[in-house]
Amino acid sequence: MSGALQSPTIELDDDPEALYELSLAEGWGDGVPLLPPTDERVEALLAATPLAPSHAIGKLPPRHGTATVELAAINAVMAGVAPDAFPLVVAALEALVRPEFNAIALTTTTSSVHPALIVNGPSRDKLRIDYQAGCLGGAAGRGSMTIGRAVSLCLRNVGGQRTGATSRTVFGQPARFGQCFGEWEERSPWPTLAERQGFTRAQDVVTLHGSKGDFPVADTNNDDPRDLACMLAKCISYPLSNYYLELTGDCGQIVVVVNPMWAERFGKAFARLESFQEYLREHAWQPIDLWRPANQEVLRRKSRVDAQGRVYLVNRPEQLVPVVAGGLGSLHAMFLPSWCQSEMQSAAVHAARWTEESLDAALVEARALVRSDGADLILVEADPASARVVLRLDVGDASCATGSCVMPGDALRPLIADLLARRLRGAMDLRLIDPRAVEPGSNAPDPA
Repeated sequence: MSGALQSPTIELDDDPEALYELSLAEGWGDGVPLLPPTDERVEALLAATPLAPSHAIGKLPPRHGTATVELAAINAVMAGVAPDAFPLVVAALEALVRPEFNAIALTTTTSSVHPALIVNGPSRDKLRIDYQAGCLGGAAGRGSMTIGRAVSLCLRNVGGQRTGATSRTVFGQPARFGQCFGEWEERSPWPTLAERQGFTRAQDVVTLHGSKGDFPVADTNNDDPRDLACMLAKCISYPLSNYYLELTGDCGQIVVVVNPMWAERFGKAFARLESFQEYLREHAWQPIDLWRPANQEVLRRKSRVDAQGRVYLVNRPEQLVPVVAGGLGSLHAMFLPSWCQSEMQSAAVHAARWTEESLDAALVEARALVRSDGADLILVEADPASARVVLRLDVGDASCATGSCVMPGDALRPLIADLLARRLRGAMDLRLIDPRAVEPGSNAPDPA
């Protein structure tokens, strides 16, 4: 194994079923086939983050195993995470270990709760984070299917979470395999979830929510968006919600996933997101008479009933968290209910560790690759904060001697990315502009 990696190794036959059977026998699989975490695959993920392999992200419950970046990478490889997506796994684990997320209770409770990951930022498409049709299941984007799974495998293999042993969950839920989806930022009439947490749209951000599962609702009866919002609020405040088990409604959040067509309607009625949240909160209650007499007495002892006989779900509007996502069917919404013992947490990916100077030095080899064919690479943009690098392929005139014989940009880009990855540690969003790819009548080529 590589000298940079410290984890013990296992030698197996080059047979995918051998690893699968071993993972089931040893209990470190999730019941689904895994990719072998070879040195080469693990090191490819480690190269995508500026953090050292030995860096301790934190202790994962319930057995408080220390999650190093290397251990996270091993589990991420098994989950199928692409190198470019690994920084989101690290960010998710950083959010998970914060005390406010209360992961020790989340991983040991009888509830079905599990971390749901919501992604914002410019890399959603590149990483294949699902945020349109089927984003909560079925769209099958690699990022969505693997990032959440990697976090779940880390909880299992580093934290020691085992159903029936360290986890007392009664039912669990499908998202315990891993749930990750994005926000359709471009279709939202309001600030994004990440912006509400103090980040910018230029940052890739993952938000963790302690979710009890997916609660679907549908409507074709309400033309007025305020009537529709009222009915959403009534559905959110279902009488056996965890919130009515609590002494107050002052903890946790509920994610309200709104399809883009409904978001457009709500945006016209509620120009400010805060107004929409306040409206939801004002209508998220049930009359005390809904409960049987014995239940009514319990709620009264908890001081949950106001002077008008209303039992409000939550105390604060910001506990109801709208996220725009999903297809254009315009009939549906989803709730991700809270189990009330966890506060939503967000974390941005770590920026690249390279600088413009180190990038320029690393470009020497890449330039040599294309100069052999008479072309050159021009550095158009380099931003370590967002890890964005834009290069332009200079092919000169139309003669082969001046570069027109160099391979197309879409084929050249992976070679250049590989050369740079060998010299620079950290994430990189590499774009390559090939002027030969300009469509007739177009003024600006699209980056490869």
